[in-house]
Amino acid sequence: MNWLAHAYLSKPNIEFRVGNILPDLVSITELKTFSGSYQEGILCHKAIDAFTDSHPIVKAGISRFPANYRRFGGILTDVFYDHFLAKHWANYSTLSLSEFSNGFYADLLTVQGQIPEEIFYKFQRIFTHKIFETYTDISGVEVALGRIDLRLRRPANLAKATEVLEAGYGLYEADFFEFFGELKQYVKLHTQEN
Repeated sequence: MNWLAHAYLSKPNIEFRVGNILPDLVSITELKTFSGSYQEGILCHKAIDAFTDSHPIVKAGISRFPANYRRFGGILTDVFYDHFLAKHWANYSTLSLSEFSNGFYADLLTVQGQIPEEIFYKFQRIFTHKIFETYTDISGVEVALGRIDLRLRRPANLAKATEVLEAGYGLYEADFFEFFGELKQYVKLHTQEN
């Protein structure tokens, strides 16, 4: 799952929520500098990723990707699923996606001094560019994948993978609905145990 899902699946405390996104933004070494609820969020992120990467629905979806994208199937699936979460947000939250995003940002400002400046800046860009909200459209997915592509050692033209999403839209959407229900249950149990 990508940033929106990690934020949504977090406990309602800002340190946990930040921690649940940190592994996608910083190095393993930097993650070790955080403590308390940040670490709880980091552990939740890792549990979500492990559950997602090993899940048969996700694996089946990845197997439908053309060979040139299969290597990036996990990344693509994460972003595709964030698209479906954003698109169907009203099914999962009483807040609008914009209200959720604005609330997250307001909470983030309360812990600004606890987060190194360069990391805070990365979070700030999520909200400045309204990334959660842009996931509702395929064009936003394309932009997100283009940004990810820029971070790869060898660009793979991930933005064009939106063609795969569009071609198999109904299948990927059905996968999301089935998988996300299971993921929510898993996270609920995981956060109760930890």
